[in-house]
Amino acid sequence: MPRPKGSKNKKKAATVNVDYATQISEKQAAKADLIQQIESKTEELAALKTELKTLNAQVKLLDKEIAKLETAQAAHEAAEAEAAQKAELEEVLKKLMADGMSTQEIMDKLK
Repeated sequence: MPRPKGSKNKKKAATVNVDYATQISEKQAAKADLIQQIESKTEELAALKTELKTLNAQVKLLDKEIAKLETAQAAHEAAEAEAAQKAELEEVLKKLMADGMSTQEIMDKLK
C-alpha cells in the first residue's frame, strides 16, 4: 500500500459558519452607496457643464464688446490725428498768408 502524503499531525481547519446572507447584504449596501455617489457626481458634472457653457458665452460676448471698443478707439484716434493735421495745415497757411504769400503761390507750394 502506498504511503499517504502530507503530515498526519496537520491541524485541521475548523469549519467556520459563514453568514453569506449578511455579507451579501453588506456588499449590496456598499454597492447602493457607490451608485448613489455616482449619480450625485453625474448631477454635479452636468451642473458644472451648464455653468461652463454660460461662462464661455459670457467670455465670447465680452470679446465681441472689446473688439467693438477697440475699433471705435482706433476710429477716434484716426479722427483726432486728422483734426490735428488739419489744424497744423491751417496754421501753416495762416502763417504763409501773414508773410505776404498769395493764395496761388501757396497752392503751387502744396503741389
